[in-house]
Amino acid sequence: MTASGPRRGPFVGARPFDEGDGALFFGRSAETAELAGMWRRNRLTILHGPAGAGKTSLLRAAVIPLLRDERARVLPVGLARSTRVWPAAALPEHNPYVIALLSSWSGGGSLASFAGLSVSDFLHRLQRNDGVAGPTLAAVDQVETFLRLPDPYEHLRESFFDELLGSLSQRPDLRLLLSVRTDHLDELRHVLRRYAVREPQELALPPFTRARAVQAMRLSAESTGDGAAADKVEELVDEIRTVRDDTGRPWPAADEVDPLLLQAAGARLWGDPPDRDRFLLTELDTAADRAVREFCAETLAGVAADYLLPPGRLMAWFRRDILHEYGRLSDPVADVGAVVLNALEDRYLVSSPKCNGLPMHGPRHPRMLAPLRQLDAAMWPQSPPDPEARLRAAKRAGDEGEPERARRLVHEAAQTCPPQALRLRAEIDTLSGNIDYDQGLLAESIEHYRAAARLFEAVGDNAAVGWLMTAVGRVVLAQGRPGLAVEQLRAAVGRVPDDLIVQTALGQALWEAGQPDAALAVLSDVLNREADTPEARRSRGEFLADLGDAESALRDMRQLRGGRPAPSTKAARALAMASLTRPEVAHDLGDALDEAEEALKEAEESGPVLLRAARVHKLTGDVTRATELADRAMTARRPPLPEHQRRTARKLLAGS
Repeated sequence: MTASGPRRGPFVGARPFDEGDGALFFGRSAETAELAGMWRRNRLTILHGPAGAGKTSLLRAAVIPLLRDERARVLPVGLARSTRVWPAAALPEHNPYVIALLSSWSGGGSLASFAGLSVSDFLHRLQRNDGVAGPTLAAVDQVETFLRLPDPYEHLRESFFDELLGSLSQRPDLRLLLSVRTDHLDELRHVLRRYAVREPQELALPPFTRARAVQAMRLSAESTGDGAAADKVEELVDEIRTVRDDTGRPWPAADEVDPLLLQAAGARLWGDPPDRDRFLLTELDTAADRAVREFCAETLAGVAADYLLPPGRLMAWFRRDILHEYGRLSDPVADVGAVVLNALEDRYLVSSPKCNGLPMHGPRHPRMLAPLRQLDAAMWPQSPPDPEARLRAAKRAGDEGEPERARRLVHEAAQTCPPQALRLRAEIDTLSGNIDYDQGLLAESIEHYRAAARLFEAVGDNAAVGWLMTAVGRVVLAQGRPGLAVEQLRAAVGRVPDDLIVQTALGQALWEAGQPDAALAVLSDVLNREADTPEARRSRGEFLADLGDAESALRDMRQLRGGRPAPSTKAARALAMASLTRPEVAHDLGDALDEAEEALKEAEESGPVLLRAARVHKLTGDVTRATELADRAMTARRPPLPEHQRRTARKLLAGS
């Protein structure tokens, strides 16, 4: 032990360096200075490099600390995938990738805090609250995760890029950095061209040269008081860059060293707890191979467990389609699926560079080839069941659009979770509720959310209880029980009285329950407390349009910034525009009709959208179309009309 904690070695392992690892991060001083300057000067910067080159480490451990030391307003590295479990039903309609990004930019704030906020809203609020002059530097890491989203999430990807790239024009003070793997760089450029983004500045991050790797590892060893191991560390660098064939004969050494393999092997050889003397006595020619093989085995075992694949099947597929041991090429996606291939890429085992536009799958680095060929499933590590790992895998399965796999994994988590791990059990029940909710199993989702609330109550997490009560209230509302929803949401407000999103949910439920005055009072109170609450402003604007207060409705909707407006907002805006337009002003009426029809295309089964469009057509004199739409609004179910709006539809059908 040292005065500051347990002794550590010079290696961090197969994870990215973080800000706390800055004392061990060496060898990238030129790239650090160049990227920091490029990011400051340009509206859009792209950092790219092969998987494992250290893009995330460079940002977290070097560039961002440097910029903070220079008093720049620089946000934490942004990710648009969150591992945190929140009751999805508690949030209004949202883009999960935008919410996850904003949460990571805020340093890990509650996901719920960002419901309804666009990227532009968030940046506006940030600048308003901190009062610091100058540009905002924001980075998004692992952009390739959006470029390969499955087709069902195409609309979310488009919406995400709409907001992210749209913020460049809306926020002149924004300096955006996107970090992406080089094999996805052309796809990113294609996206940027679609959004007419001017040519960004790009920086390529190459692997280490031998000299740079040796210098970095010597300095790292010295920084941890292990200078005596410097020569041995240099020997490890040479061993990691040496590729051997199946007979053990080395290939001509390249002047490149893979940073990730160096860290992964070094951490294993140094040991846990750290043991410098053991490292100094190690015969690296065989030990480095063993360390690389163990890294590969652990990665394959983790993927097999997370994707519910028998180890033998995954290993046989890997030999055939990745190592190409049987002398023929085949489509690896056809057997195990794109998500498994993506997982192996994300965990640094496989790369898929393109040749003539087609991906060529293989081991990420030739140094892995011999250890992988020596591997079979019997050599994979046998780990005891880990309920936290199963929960993370279940969350990821849901994000990847595989609810049945998510359900099986969350069941495994529940089966292996110790009874005394109350918070973990609560998170498992919360995720189970999310899976049910996403599949339309509303009664089952309520049961899981209530079970999670009881467990969070037991550990004294009042905010989590309040959010789960909000989720139950929203699900009850979706079941068509607005009175019970209001009761549930009032109780939630009692738990978290300062949470404006929960207050907004109550206002929306009051509207559904046929209490428009109470609904407007609650929403207005929210906006008086925090004018920058987009979900409350959107809801109030829509309700005012329905009530005929067109000027106030348009005033609210004009204050919404960023992102694509929801179909319900488009229809409400069309109704307000038509209500204010004089019959002789055909151009304005045409705009209202166009917006109403656009909303219908996006939400043709929405009762409120159909009724608003019907009223627009009635105001423009097309009674036939108005009657048809009002009739459809009466039977719509996604969502249905609340009772007081059904009365409005009946009046329209009756011709009054």
